[in-house]
Amino acid sequence: MNTSMILAVVAVVVILALAFYAGMLLNKIKTHKARALKAEQAQAEFKQQKVQERNNNIVESIRFIAKATMQKQCNVSEAAIRLTVLLETLQLEKPVDIAGDYPALTAMFEKVKDMPTHEERKARPVKEIKILDVRRELFEAEMEEAIIKESALLAEFTI
Repeated sequence: MNTSMILAVVAVVVILALAFYAGMLLNKIKTHKARALKAEQAQAEFKQQKVQERNNNIVESIRFIAKATMQKQCNVSEAAIRLTVLLETLQLEKPVDIAGDYPALTAMFEKVKDMPTHEERKARPVKEIKILDVRRELFEAEMEEAIIKESALLAEFTI
């Protein structure tokens, strides 16, 4: 065999070896991408499951508070705050239109959301607290019937 033939055979062998090695690397990349995609899908499914579980717990809380409000075990201003916050925390593709669907709760929430509570309430003068309480009680009396009607809807709330 002449030299050029030997070089040609060696070149073909080297090319075939490199092609085989490149094929192995491409297969590893493909396998790695498939595993990464499966892991991402599993993580997304897990996250979606956790969001659904959280939403289900929130829905149960909404129903519980709504039923307590209907039975007058929870005053309407407290119900408005709790229900509004719970409805806002639901993680849904399309958020609940709280103002549109529950206008009485929204109106009550807007009236009482900035009123002091807990330690802040204790730090305020008694006269100021009494004035705020009278305002809240008047608005509660005005809105109670409408809020109880909306609570009846929320007692059956689903997502």
